[in-house]
Amino acid sequence: MALFDTLLSLAQNALAIAIALFGIGFLIGFHEFGHFLFCKLFGIKTPTFSIGFGPILYQRRIWDTDFTLSAIPLGGFVEIAGAAEVGQGEQKDAHSTQKDSFAIKPYYQKFLVMTGGILCNLLFAYFAFILLSLVGIPKTPLMPSQMKTVIAKVAPNGSAQEAGLQAGDHIHTINGVQVTDNVPQLIEAIEPLAHKQATISYERAGNTKELTFTVGERTNAPTIGSIGVISFETKDLPPRSFFEAIRQGIQLTNDFIVKTFTGIIGIFRKADFNNVGGPVVIISLLTQGATSSLKIFLILLAIISINLAILNLIPLPILDGGQLLFYTIEAIIGRPLPIKVREYIHIASWILIMGLILYLSVFDIARIAHPYVESIKVFLGFAR
Repeated sequence: MALFDTLLSLAQNALAIAIALFGIGFLIGFHEFGHFLFCKLFGIKTPTFSIGFGPILYQRRIWDTDFTLSAIPLGGFVEIAGAAEVGQGEQKDAHSTQKDSFAIKPYYQKFLVMTGGILCNLLFAYFAFILLSLVGIPKTPLMPSQMKTVIAKVAPNGSAQEAGLQAGDHIHTINGVQVTDNVPQLIEAIEPLAHKQATISYERAGNTKELTFTVGERTNAPTIGSIGVISFETKDLPPRSFFEAIRQGIQLTNDFIVKTFTGIIGIFRKADFNNVGGPVVIISLLTQGATSSLKIFLILLAIISINLAILNLIPLPILDGGQLLFYTIEAIIGRPLPIKVREYIHIASWILIMGLILYLSVFDIARIAHPYVESIKVFLGFAR
């Protein structure tokens, strides 16, 4: 019986991982479909539409394009005639100047082709959040707008616990700033106050109280304040009527877009990647979402889709933003940039991104493995 339960658990985990990989492949495919769609709209030749890398699982020619699905769905590209890109294998039409070539098209068409993937990722997020608003959104810490400023769990030995705050306390103000049931605003008010005094008003058992305490620091970020709360209570968002669902879905998506923008800007400004999740964390989160519920899985896909869209705006040549920057410069100076210059910049960008992905992956694995390592240490008698 125990063996059967173990095999069943492994099968469920394998299925969840497969669903997570399918979700990533879908987002990448939908992104590339945006480029493909605008190419077809403007009569630009697309010899290849590829999802994934590694051994080819499926290939079929449709609309003069070879559609290819490979074993590992963690990448993809659309080969565009007249738009040579490093790292995409053999490109027979890369330097084409025929009438169906990207190279001879006007700038506005190049702009739309390059931003097509970003638009598709954002459209998917809007659609997902509108659909979720129609059917109702369950309690989840993924949605800050659902959180009430009611403490669910305090961190052991954190600043909240030391100050006397406890689960069930309903925070209303920070230094006079109203933050009732607005967790993002609460976090924003606390972040600049690391190691400083703060006055909090809160409600406990129907009585309003006030206390002053020293704000702690965020793990691995000593300059960012933390209240020492692990989680806040969340609430369900009930199903909305059709037009209300559209309004709420658009608002939720817009909120995530703004938070993603500000988050990425903050990461690069502070050069702090300790709280950034890499591919391993993304797959892990999607796997957990797949085993949780379809709604949670869809929320995760929508959030990752927004992140994929915003990240592609970064002006690195291997991303859409970098390609768009090249074509904008060429439109301004009236001639193409030297191909060797583009290749060298592209290769340098590849090295930079691959190095970052490797670093984040190692960091992800270390974070995930840490509890197991500590358990093994205790088992072997190296720690208590």
